[in-house]
Amino acid sequence: MTLAIIVMLIVAGLILHGVSYKRTVENRFHPSGDFITVNGTRLHYLDLNPEADGIPLLLMHGASSSLADMKLALGSLADEHRLILIDRPGCGFSQSCAQVGELRQQAKLLDAFLADLGVEKAILIGQSLGTAVALSMAIHYRQRVAGLLLLAPVSHRWPGGVDWYNHAARLPLIGWFFCHAIIPLYGRLNGETVTRQAFWPNEMPEGYVENAQAPLVFRPMTFRANAEVIASLYPQISKMEKEYANLKVPVRILAGTHDAVVLSTIHGMSLKDKVAGATLRYISNTGHPLHHFCLPEIREELGQLQTDLTEKSQ
Repeated sequence: MTLAIIVMLIVAGLILHGVSYKRTVENRFHPSGDFITVNGTRLHYLDLNPEADGIPLLLMHGASSSLADMKLALGSLADEHRLILIDRPGCGFSQSCAQVGELRQQAKLLDAFLADLGVEKAILIGQSLGTAVALSMAIHYRQRVAGLLLLAPVSHRWPGGVDWYNHAARLPLIGWFFCHAIIPLYGRLNGETVTRQAFWPNEMPEGYVENAQAPLVFRPMTFRANAEVIASLYPQISKMEKEYANLKVPVRILAGTHDAVVLSTIHGMSLKDKVAGATLRYISNTGHPLHHFCLPEIREELGQLQTDLTEKSQ
């Protein structure tokens, strides 16, 4: 057997494994909410306690995640509020869209999504990359945004760029093979370990992989959609920085003291300095997924934000 044939068999085996991985995880995990088509894109969402009084909350998850993660951490907010959770385009069970890497395009979809649900204004609660989408909405679709509660926000330029695999996933041909053959195998072999490491210095919550449907992120097109946003984030953030001083909505920020993924000294502190009236609160001994460990503090900040809105309207 020639070397060329061996290589072809290996390549074919990896691609077939990718197909099998996608089928396996989609048989293992299922949508928990409803679907709506907005501007031609089919979005998966949950609308909890829709009859609640007050301004609805829209939760936006970070990269390599889905609404299942936010529901696991913050679903109990639905006890008191109308709570809307959504799989951002290309993530979870939502369809990808044209220009999925553009923050403004995602913001445009979410603005239209809220309009279709009959929501005039919402308080946006974003985590990590979800905060960048929330900030884009507040800049470009400000009529839909009552206030921002930002958890471990991504808001400013940072040194070092992004990990190489986000660029690799976008390459012609090579990117297709990388996403369809390499990433599913990596997810099967190392996905749980990587997920556990993301919680440093905290322990990953019991049952997190299953309850947050974490393996979905290693599906080819989901990984590609994440990579599109992450790899194109820097120049978009650079433009958005110039607009923060013009934000007129209340902004409250929570950051973990041990966040090694998104440094608050670059993002949270800089955003606080640029937005009039913004506040920044640190959660001690907590890493990047702080929303899983500081629900009481999130409730307090949300209550204060609502007080700010009441005072502003008087």
